[in-house]
Amino acid sequence: MQKISFILFYTFLALSLNAREIIDMNGKKVQIPETITRVFGSSPPSTYMIYSIDPSLIVGLNFNHARGNNESSNLLDPKFMALPIVGGLQGGGNNMSRETLLSLHPDVVFSWNTDASSGLAAYLFESSHIPTVDVELQSLESLPKAYHFLGEVLGRQERANILGNTATQMLQKTKEVEKTFANQRPVVYYAEGIDGLSTECEQSFHYEAIKYAGGINPHLCTTENMKGLEKVSLEQVILYNPDIIIAQEKEFVQKVKTDLRWRSIKAIQNNAVFLVPKIPFNWIDRPPSFMRLLGLRWITHVLYNTPDTEHFKQEIQAFYKLYLNIDLTQKQINTIIGKNSI
Repeated sequence: MQKISFILFYTFLALSLNAREIIDMNGKKVQIPETITRVFGSSPPSTYMIYSIDPSLIVGLNFNHARGNNESSNLLDPKFMALPIVGGLQGGGNNMSRETLLSLHPDVVFSWNTDASSGLAAYLFESSHIPTVDVELQSLESLPKAYHFLGEVLGRQERANILGNTATQMLQKTKEVEKTFANQRPVVYYAEGIDGLSTECEQSFHYEAIKYAGGINPHLCTTENMKGLEKVSLEQVILYNPDIIIAQEKEFVQKVKTDLRWRSIKAIQNNAVFLVPKIPFNWIDRPPSFMRLLGLRWITHVLYNTPDTEHFKQEIQAFYKLYLNIDLTQKQINTIIGKNSI
């Protein structure tokens, strides 16, 4: 307890001596250090966005990114991969270690706005006198604004503005494609879980990327909580008879094409079942990070073949270079998109 009290005093004193006031994306006034060199994101969406701006600022991780995903770990900055695991608040979780967080002396914590209202967040951050800045990351339209905001806060305006402006351009491209094919919008079932029998309501932010690109969600319902994963029966999916199925789990994609129970569905008959790419971070959801920008281009590709495969591979290469500082080889691109992704 004495150790934690000393850390709290040190953090509060350092902040008081050299601070500036900002208004975060939830309209809250926050006193933060004039110069920020050490940051923590309370959940993956904020951590990943900071990584794309400057990974050297991050002091801790939400979870072990190397676990079970060698393709991702080989692409990410080794120093990032070696950071201590602090935990996070994602999905309503409460696995964050307060003592580990304090020992890392973050100048500021960036909280995805969905985390900020929880009692746990207040206990962890406000009682610890760590400045907590809320960032709006839930909607696709918020991503450019979040980049520009973080650039100002972190003193990385030039880099963040490039990423934010590119995000705006990618959103505009997607809307142009969606308008072009407005009369050809396909019914898209979003299959989650190994059995493919969990999905999302139409207004759920988990389905937003598919809807933004023009996909029609057949599952009309009201989301009961942020986690989503609404259970459906196979009979419901058969009645929906989707043109396309976008799936999160490889096991489902591998099995569904030969499962006789699904064979009457149009998407199965037309071999239109696509696995969401997830390297190094999920392209459309869980978590809904900046990778959704590329995910939108992927969705327009699988829905309308726009852009075509070769052009799309070039877009992937350019995106990874700009946002992640990764020079992908053609072999790596093929691994990322996989045979079940396009």
